[in-house]
Amino acid sequence: MKATLRDVCFMVAFLPLAAGAGGFCASYRLDSGVVAVTNAQENSSWAVRAVLFCFPAGADGVVTVRRVSDGNLFTLATRTFTGATNLVWVADSAYSFGFGDMLVIGCTATNGVVQVMRKSE
Repeated sequence: MKATLRDVCFMVAFLPLAAGAGGFCASYRLDSGVVAVTNAQENSSWAVRAVLFCFPAGADGVVTVRRVSDGNLFTLATRTFTGATNLVWVADSAYSFGFGDMLVIGCTATNGVVQVMRKSE
């Protein structure tokens, strides 16, 4: 198999995410259109590194990545997409999620899967 320039760029872009110590990820179905990940562990925190979306066929819609902290809702990203099979949002800062903080991911296309990549702090 021959790697294309696009493949190499993708691997180089995500190598730091994969190599980060203390990292973990989980996949969730988008059936309901909303995925909420809450830090339910006292005395611990994690930072979101990336959110990856995958659709079985070209999908149209809007994705949002939000943070809920101290009862306040903050929008980290919003993107409208057409004909997409994969989307990636990479955090541009270390958004720390302490006890009770929540990452809320919304998507109007409900036929896909979202993977949340996090790093322990």
